[in-house]
Amino acid sequence: MDTVDLSAMFHALADLFEEGSEEIAAIGAAALRRHANAMVPAEHISLTTNAEIAAILQTPNALPCAAQVSKVLNDLSWHYSGYDDGRITENVALRMQTVELIGAHGMIHDDTCRVGLFAQTADTDYIIRTHAAEELFVQIAGEGEWCKGDAPYVVRGPGDRMHHASYQPHASRTTGSALIALWVWAGELGYDKYDYKG
Repeated sequence: MDTVDLSAMFHALADLFEEGSEEIAAIGAAALRRHANAMVPAEHISLTTNAEIAAILQTPNALPCAAQVSKVLNDLSWHYSGYDDGRITENVALRMQTVELIGAHGMIHDDTCRVGLFAQTADTDYIIRTHAAEELFVQIAGEGEWCKGDAPYVVRGPGDRMHHASYQPHASRTTGSALIALWVWAGELGYDKYDYKG
């Protein structure tokens, strides 16, 4: 079985977390650095959404860490977001992909947090959801609209940070552009405490 070296990507993503001052960002960065030298099996998973995500990582305004993500994109254990367990309706789930890099179900096991990548293809409405975990997204490439609570949607691009408190309703939608973001969960980490309004 061949393995993939994720160290360069992990350090680049940790640097991205550390550009902010959120406590949860420090948790995510520490986990990435702690596991940076782990060698994990290469998954070679290609989803129908992969080509669109590969393209968005090559856009001129993508963050520098996009280059490291691109190098290992097809070696990560991507899956359609919330599709296998039915948490997200099929028409939406099959337009989004995620990989848990570190966590209870991650490529690297860790019970202290969950860290991963999330990608949403163009013209996708991932409507209001809540979960027990505190969450931070940092957008790497692409453009999307994000909202939380009763606030209006705001257009976000590379480098923008979206922080959600435990059980705070939030949503993301795309129009002409896909997006990809780094994410971390901290606190109560169970997917059983996730609610989606779609």
